[in-house]
Amino acid sequence: MREWNDIAVLAPARDIDLASVPGLRDEMDALVAAGGRRILVNCENVAFIDSTGLAFLLSRARRLMQEGGMLSLVNVSPEVARFLQIAQLLSILHVTGREKPPVPVLSAGTPPLWSRSISVAEGVENLGLYRHRLVEMMEELPMGRDAVYDTALAAGEALGNAYDHAGGAGCVLNVRAYSDRVVIEVCDCGCGFEVAPGEEIHESEERGRGIKLMRMLVDSAEVRRRTDVQGTMVRLVKLF
Repeated sequence: MREWNDIAVLAPARDIDLASVPGLRDEMDALVAAGGRRILVNCENVAFIDSTGLAFLLSRARRLMQEGGMLSLVNVSPEVARFLQIAQLLSILHVTGREKPPVPVLSAGTPPLWSRSISVAEGVENLGLYRHRLVEMMEELPMGRDAVYDTALAAGEALGNAYDHAGGAGCVLNVRAYSDRVVIEVCDCGCGFEVAPGEEIHESEERGRGIKLMRMLVDSAEVRRRTDVQGTMVRLVKLF
């Protein structure tokens, strides 16, 4: 399986239509030419996609699929999602809605189907190893390829934060599978920090993108201080 260091986010400033497609095409083609194989199109500012936009997205999605990559639309409005559904394109374009429904609360005492805990080795060079181990675990679950990829990528971002802020020291990866979801927790022993639910993340040149990316890729992403020891816990939930 290829290493996932070739991810890019494209954020159109307006609708994807006849007027905007030429610029978006140049931008996306440049990303692909530079080695990008996982392209996320953040549709936060997109209210309409016309036939020219659809043709552009479909052609690039097929190209990326042929090269072992993937094109996803995230933060899609209900109206745009409905249009894509009518056009019968949801099976080709990987689409995640802007308004995610609340994650159902598990009944108290619900046991997982299985639970695994892994002590993460120090050294950021091990990051790829744990992403791939997660994929192997999730292949046991009724998850599609896209969902497995996205969940492992989100967990990789959480692990990256643990390496960045805590050097990987004392980092533990917990994975629990239930009948309708997988829950992944990345715990570190760094200084500890917390992000409130719904809190807007202000990204800088080097900070803030990881949490935004996790929120795009999974159904729930919580970042909070640990209560047992000093450190941070990132909890990710992906429904299936």
